[in-house]
Amino acid sequence: MNVIAARLQQLRRYPSAVFGMVIISLLIIVSVVTPIAIPYDEAVRLWRGGEEIWRESPRNAWPVWYNWFSSTDLPETIVFDTADGDGQRTVEQLSADTREARFVFEFDFPYEAFAPELILFTSSTYEAKPPYVEMTWFTPDDREIRAGDFTPGPTGSFRFAQDSRLQRRLERETGIEDVPAERGLFDDPAQEGLQPLQGTYRLEVNALLFEEESDVEITFVSYGLVHGWAGTDHRRRDLMIALLWGTPIAMAFGLLAALGTTITTMAIA
Repeated sequence: MNVIAARLQQLRRYPSAVFGMVIISLLIIVSVVTPIAIPYDEAVRLWRGGEEIWRESPRNAWPVWYNWFSSTDLPETIVFDTADGDGQRTVEQLSADTREARFVFEFDFPYEAFAPELILFTSSTYEAKPPYVEMTWFTPDDREIRAGDFTPGPTGSFRFAQDSRLQRRLERETGIEDVPAERGLFDDPAQEGLQPLQGTYRLEVNALLFEEESDVEITFVSYGLVHGWAGTDHRRRDLMIALLWGTPIAMAFGLLAALGTTITTMAIA
C-alpha cells in the first residue's frame, strides 16, 4: 500500500498524466456501461430504424449545447402526443354517429430562428368512414391562419411544407412569393423580410368522427435545429448511439494495437 501511495503522490506532480488517466478511466466506464444500457441488438434496431422510431427527431440537428456558444438562440424540438395526455382534448356529440374531437396545442416559441419542419401525425380507428381533420394556427399577435385539412387513413401525416394551399395562403399573408410554410407560420409581419415572431402559439385541430366507435390520436411535432447531446444525422438518428457504441470498439482496437506494438518490440529486441 505504501508503494501505491508513493506512486500516486509522484503522479500528482504531472497534471497532464492525471488528466490523461481520468479520460482513459471515463472511456473504460463508457465501454463497460454501454453494452449493458444499450444491448447490441437494441443498438442495431435503433440505428437501422426508420421514421417509425425517429419521427420525432429533426434532421441534421446540432447538439443542444450548441446554443451555449451561439449568439442566436436556435429552436429545440417541441412534441405534443395526445396518447400521452399532451394538449387539451374535448369531444362534442353532433349527431347520433358524428362527434367532433377538438385538440389544442399551445406552446412558447422564444427562439431567434425558424423551426425547420412541422408535421402532424395521426393514428385513427374506424371501420368504413375515416375521420376528417382540419387545423387552425394562431399567432402571438392574434392572427388566425387556416393551416390545412385532410382525411387520414389508419396512420397518416400532414407535412405543412408540402401543402400547396397553405403556401398560397402564406404568400398572401406575408407578401413573399414561395415562402416556406415553417417560416410563414412563424413570421413577424411587423418586421421587414422574414423574421421569427416570438411568443405563444396555438394549433387547434378539429377532427370529425363519423362512426360511434371511431377515434383519432394526434402527434404534433415542431422540429428544432438543436436536439440531443450529440445531434442527429440526415435520417433523424441520434448520433449519441454511434458515439457510445463506437467507444468500446475504439478501445478494443486501441488495446489490440498496443499489445501488438509491445509484442513486436519485444520480438525485435
